[in-house]
Amino acid sequence: MKIIKKEVDYAIRALIFIYEKGGKSSITEICRNMNAPNPFLRKILQILSKNGILKSTKGIGGGFEFNKPFGEITLADITYLFTEKIKKGSCPFKTPICSNSHKCKLKFKISEIEDKIYEQLSSVKISDLWRP
Repeated sequence: MKIIKKEVDYAIRALIFIYEKGGKSSITEICRNMNAPNPFLRKILQILSKNGILKSTKGIGGGFEFNKPFGEITLADITYLFTEKIKKGSCPFKTPICSNSHKCKLKFKISEIEDKIYEQLSSVKISDLWRP
């Protein structure tokens, strides 16, 4: 199970960079600092913006800035923007309903494990990952 995808890593690094730059930065600045491809990072930042973590301003002096306080953003907030959460009672293998679905122990156990992972991710603030 891959929980922390590349997009999550880049999102966290971008948020920390924006914080270090005083809370606002341009896409060009962020890409240059992270040595990341502009279209890839732009898509990530747009997802963060669409979901209320950041807000974007176009034009001269524009860029991305925090819409939610840096100290309130959790690892769960970011992770679940880029990782699909298993729906309760659904098959973790994403297969059509099988004849065993009503008594499958695995799907319920996976759901319990995911709840515990989410609880742990929710307890970690992105600001906890920042080191001056």
